[in-house]
Amino acid sequence: MPMLPIILSIVAAQAQLMPVDVAGPWTIQVGPGTIRAGEREIVLAEPVRLEVQPPAIVQARDECYANFPVFNDKAGGWAKGARLRGVVAEECTGTGLIVPESVKVKLAPGESAPFAVGTDYALDGFWGTLGRVEGGGIGNRQTVWIDYDYKLSRIDTVFIDGSNNLHVTMGAPAVALAMPPQPLPGETALANIYVRGGTAQLVRDNLYPIEFAAPPAPTPPAPAPPAPTPPAPSPPAPTPPAPAPPAPASVAETLLPKTLAKLRAGQPVTIVAFGDSVTNGGGVTRPEDWYQNQFLARLRERFSQAPIRMLTAAWGGASSKAYLEAPAGGPYDFVRDVLDPKPDLVTLEFVNDAYLDEAGIAAHYAGILEKIRGAGAELVLITPHLVRPDWMKVPDTMFMEDPRPYVKGLKQFAAANNVALADASARWCQLRRQGIPYQTLLANDINHPDARGQKIFADALMDLFPEK
Repeated sequence: MPMLPIILSIVAAQAQLMPVDVAGPWTIQVGPGTIRAGEREIVLAEPVRLEVQPPAIVQARDECYANFPVFNDKAGGWAKGARLRGVVAEECTGTGLIVPESVKVKLAPGESAPFAVGTDYALDGFWGTLGRVEGGGIGNRQTVWIDYDYKLSRIDTVFIDGSNNLHVTMGAPAVALAMPPQPLPGETALANIYVRGGTAQLVRDNLYPIEFAAPPAPTPPAPAPPAPTPPAPSPPAPTPPAPAPPAPASVAETLLPKTLAKLRAGQPVTIVAFGDSVTNGGGVTRPEDWYQNQFLARLRERFSQAPIRMLTAAWGGASSKAYLEAPAGGPYDFVRDVLDPKPDLVTLEFVNDAYLDEAGIAAHYAGILEKIRGAGAELVLITPHLVRPDWMKVPDTMFMEDPRPYVKGLKQFAAANNVALADASARWCQLRRQGIPYQTLLANDINHPDARGQKIFADALMDLFPEK
């Protein structure tokens, strides 16, 4: 899969948007407006209306499921039973993609009579998982065949060509990790449209205008040269120029001085990446794409004289509280995994701690900080990535700043305790301004960033360190 380049610099405040709005259930309106994209000035004097195609229905017929499991209503939606294969995303399923009323579970392929939902089998129509009901007509270890319809997600793009003609190009459908189409020569992308598989009609949250830098202010004309004057007496000796002001100190220089000093001196440095499934590589297949390993490679490049060792202490599905309270000597032992290696630096990423509010952060993380500093290590808190909107309890994704109390609490705790903060969350929030739906960086369509999303964490960590 080609990597989607992500611009990770913060977009300038004076950046411009071409106006894009919803004009009908599947119609958008672009313009009027003027923007500058690179060397090109794009002018739309009149609004242009464009049609967007709704998600297409895909039909799956006679899919064979051996050993049809019992439906477990107490499990997470993606784990209640068999996963319909058309909507599998990483180890989970994409939500809202199947057409529930289309599902038919049958004893044999073809047009055989279906079993009865609710009596013979149960279905979670949102998650696309299903299983047999004990005492129903489907026996233990029985093989069934399933028919169903589903809809995939897309990123479509509004392009403008060199003659200011606009059109919408459809992206390739996908359960997760949908990618926008590539421009043809001479085309400029003005906006992306996230056509989620379950979308019934467009709303503003589906629209992702792409920001461009505004043109620089015009340079004032040089003043006319003055009339010649008689030669002046010889001037006094020139005053030496004032020294340039010192560059602002990096975060590492003020909050990670021990680690930075060892990096600069070429001394061995040990880092422990402490976290949950994201730190454990959930969402990516190659270990080199894990954010801490991307961070390690770039830190080694910047401080090539220092031997740097990266250790990972990560527990998928767990919170930091669970890790701290796990029994000593078990698979997850905080003292053994985090403190005993005598790290110089500990990075902490726990999106699974997002249940904590500001007060909870202050109380719980004070204990973590005391343990890490007591071991002689420095700490970097990493703000989390964005996950499913319903899990964050937000009505839409149009925010430009992370609304979660957990993120606010991390920032307050870091400021109050002189702890370094790698603000990955701010970079995830910036994706909308680049026309990128952040959900399309989640490999499982829930909460596991792909390699691009992992890179955002590495970028946030590298921001803390000076160039040398």
